[in-house]
Amino acid sequence: MMKAKPVIGLLFPGDMGSAVADVLIKNNFEVITAGEGRSAKTLENIKKSQIKDAGALQNVVEQSDIILSVNSPKSSVEIAEQISHYMLDSERNQIFVDLNSNTPESAKKIEELITLKNGIFINGAIMGVAKSVENDAVIVISGKERVLLKDLFNGLFKLKDAGEKIESASAYKLLFSMVNKGINAVFFEAMMGASRYGIVDEMIESLKDFLPGTYNDLQKTTPTYPDHILRRIDEMQGLSEMQQFDGLSNNISSASAKTFEIINDKGILKNETPKDVKETFLLFKNNDFNIDN
Repeated sequence: MMKAKPVIGLLFPGDMGSAVADVLIKNNFEVITAGEGRSAKTLENIKKSQIKDAGALQNVVEQSDIILSVNSPKSSVEIAEQISHYMLDSERNQIFVDLNSNTPESAKKIEELITLKNGIFINGAIMGVAKSVENDAVIVISGKERVLLKDLFNGLFKLKDAGEKIESASAYKLLFSMVNKGINAVFFEAMMGASRYGIVDEMIESLKDFLPGTYNDLQKTTPTYPDHILRRIDEMQGLSEMQQFDGLSNNISSASAKTFEIINDKGILKNETPKDVKETFLLFKNNDFNIDN
């Protein structure tokens, strides 16, 4: 039996982690984290969100009933290894939930690490942006014990049940990401060409006039890319690897990852804070996107 208000350990309070913590704290959950060794920005997020700083990671593991991992996919397995190291081999059945955009293979590795320590693993992923996680985002969950999180988070977040296969939530999120991230990649690549030919302003107006629905949809995601370009690269690379591993076509996902890498390498979005789609696209103006340079 899970406590009505279990102590929730959250690793770590970045933009999305802080947003999740805010919802939980607002609903009277005790949320703790490990501030030891974290960046100044993370420590600021901890203070701002009124998350209890338990110091060392071991303290969080020992004091939490449920641990939520909200990080970059590249660090997911490493964090799970650290968590499993501190888990007690007991009847406690501590719950570990990974909410990153992992590959199915990473989800399976994490499940093995946690269950070896008599823990319960629930795989998940968050679809949406941090600023509207409570009202608009969807948390996809999978695994045989997913009902535990489903019951706990019912009414707090929008949930999508992806079934009992542990890897299903990862596949679901990555395949969905190919659509909305792929659309951004297409528009970004068009802006690269528009910059080369000096027609960025004209392209923006035509895209807005002829594709108004798509253009408006991009308002939710495109302006976030200066903060999340590295995460988008990770997601598309992870999806490409998943598709290749399963013998599926990965042309769009691999190309999207490459497009985002070019933009990141050129520094077009670095330290920028665009308010909307137009301001984001205007950042491409007068830049050299010749990939041979």
